[in-house]
Amino acid sequence: MGTRGASTLGPLLRALREDAGLSQEELAERAGLSPHAISALERGTRTRPYPHTLRSLAAALGLSEEGRAGLLAAVPSRSPRAAASTPGPGPRDLPVPATPLIGRDDDVRRVTDLVRTSRLVTLSGPGGVGKTRLSLAVGTAVRARYVDGVRLVELAPLREPAQLLQAVADTVDVARDPSRPVLDDVVERLRGQQLLLVLDNVEHLLDAAPDVAALLAAVPDLTVLATSRAPLRVRGETEYAVEPLEVEDLPDGSPSPAARLLLDRAQRVKPGWGADPGDADAVTATCERLAGLPLALELAAARARLLDPASLLDRLDSALEAGPRDLPPRQRTMRATLDWSHGLLDEPGRRLLRLMGVFVGGTTLGDLEAVAQRAGTDRSEVATSLEELVEHSLVLADGPGRLRLLEPVAQYARDLLQESGEWERATAAHAAHYLAVATEHSASYRDGGQVEALARIDLEHANMNAAAERALAAGDVETPARMAWELWLYWWLRGHHEHGRRFAEGALEHADSLEAQVRARAALGAATMAFAMDDVPTAAGWWGVAHQHAGGSPDILSNAVAGEGLVALMAGDLPRAQRLFDEAIVHAEAGGPPVEWTWALGHIWLGTVALLREDPDEAVRLIGEGLASARRREDRLTSYIALYNLFQVELARGDHAAARRHLEEGTALSLETGDQANLAYLLDAGAVLAAASGQHARVPLLLGAAQAIREAQGSHGYGYYRPDPATITAAADDARAHLGPDRYDDALDTGRGLAPAAAAAMLRDPAAGARLPDRAG
Repeated sequence: MGTRGASTLGPLLRALREDAGLSQEELAERAGLSPHAISALERGTRTRPYPHTLRSLAAALGLSEEGRAGLLAAVPSRSPRAAASTPGPGPRDLPVPATPLIGRDDDVRRVTDLVRTSRLVTLSGPGGVGKTRLSLAVGTAVRARYVDGVRLVELAPLREPAQLLQAVADTVDVARDPSRPVLDDVVERLRGQQLLLVLDNVEHLLDAAPDVAALLAAVPDLTVLATSRAPLRVRGETEYAVEPLEVEDLPDGSPSPAARLLLDRAQRVKPGWGADPGDADAVTATCERLAGLPLALELAAARARLLDPASLLDRLDSALEAGPRDLPPRQRTMRATLDWSHGLLDEPGRRLLRLMGVFVGGTTLGDLEAVAQRAGTDRSEVATSLEELVEHSLVLADGPGRLRLLEPVAQYARDLLQESGEWERATAAHAAHYLAVATEHSASYRDGGQVEALARIDLEHANMNAAAERALAAGDVETPARMAWELWLYWWLRGHHEHGRRFAEGALEHADSLEAQVRARAALGAATMAFAMDDVPTAAGWWGVAHQHAGGSPDILSNAVAGEGLVALMAGDLPRAQRLFDEAIVHAEAGGPPVEWTWALGHIWLGTVALLREDPDEAVRLIGEGLASARRREDRLTSYIALYNLFQVELARGDHAAARRHLEEGTALSLETGDQANLAYLLDAGAVLAAASGQHARVPLLLGAAQAIREAQGSHGYGYYRPDPATITAAADDARAHLGPDRYDDALDTGRGLAPAAAAAMLRDPAAGARLPDRAG
């Protein structure tokens, strides 16, 4: 055997490798080591590898027991002092946490891969997100790769950047020469070693980042894994953002990673805590409120001895005030953790962090700059300060152009804002800005800008709600009243009827202090929301208020009178409805292009009156005028209202092909705006058309999908549509007779489970859903 005579580790390992026909790279891959580690061992620059490294090599080489023993025997004995030391991890080894790491398996794998390819990896993230725990887990996972091990350098107690290299020197047992720079001594000590240094909590020593870069440049076999609330910003750095734990339950129904962490820590304090199925909602809500931040979850869990899940949720703020005594002082409360980050900011950064406490659900740079300017901050300093907040992981970039604070950070910012005496000024600036945003986009709901306007307000709806609530609390009634008018059509299109009604009626409780036309417009918003919820008497009352206080304004009068016409239409008083719609059209004409939307709807509703009077030709003419106006303005909403009514006309005439064309076009437009209430009507219409066309299997699917949408919306939908309930009932009865009760009910349940887009696809594709599976069992 070629290994005979090899007595020291380096030559022996080389001989064993060559006997096995392996290159250094191949042996390294088999053993889970780096090629450099193999080279260092064979060259003799590393003579005392860890036992687990030798075991990995023996397994990779396929050695017998005798061969393993020979490999171990080739390692020179340590000094008597070292030999006398206690076996096991030494004082510089990584600490072993007392509790398991939860929800970070993917992070450990990804960072482990990064450490393999990058010599400087920085784990960045907000305080309490779990960077240190992740770094320890990664260090443990990769220990076998590093011949000289993994060393942890704890930097939190240090105060000066110059102390960082000295801490490294202490950790790796450098014999200091006072006449030389610390860097030189550390380089001399580490040169030739294959080592992973974990630098924990670098954020307050960022001025020492060039020292870290210099050390890496001088020691080619060194790797650094740093944890910091801000990146080091040196060449060669790979940043890995550590995110909070996911708070949504998994698809299989098992608890989210955040919930598993909360339950694990709480049950160590009080066994069985949160195990009752009735506790699940409170556990989930707690995780959401704490934004999945591990430290916040740990602090909350420490209160489980006294508080059940529901009580903990109610007392979250106090629950975060004290934590386990073995946590570092800076982490024993969330306030202390965030004070640590806050202390690293300059004054403009602190001012901007406070201001960001007014936002709810995130914001954009443009909105932040606008609010800052209204609050008295120079707009030009926002971007610079924001960059600092992002670097320190206090502000997160959340999707295209969005900025947000984790909820514990947002609460901290709000507390600072109130403590500084800046709350009233900041909330007033926030409310004024978002009223302006709502006003800027309200006209777009009536023309080709609908989709873009809806998408913009979707992102800012939470900010607008908060602005209105704070304004009311501060005695400002006008802001929420104006906002109710600017947002009512958004609420209508998005199906937020109950919310919109509460919003508008809340402002109108203080109507006596409002200017007449502001009051009238808020009443229009309240009326429309009540009407959408099938509360016709309340809607009629609010339309009456709007009419009374219109003061000659054409836009208010046209909307109020048209609303009164809808009430008459619902009551079946067709002469009154026609008279009121005609009057609304006159007011709309006086208002010119800004009120053309109401002019078009007035014609469509007159067409509905003609249809109910069994005059289809007049219905088509009137509805066609409204549709022409809508198409010219690229108004999807008015277009699909017109198309639904034309569908009704053609269905009554028996022209199924024309009815289907109207239905398909209306469905496509309705999907573009996301108008779920309208889609429910179209699904009902599709079911009637399917029954008339002999496609009985489609009927229960479409009706079930419509039922589910209405239940989710909390209302029947649009009162200005007048479908014939008898035709829907007849379609259902006919389909049940053809399919049989069991198959019909199964299909109805299937339809209720369809996503709206999937149900809508059946309206656009005549063949979709035409075949049902046989009933099982």
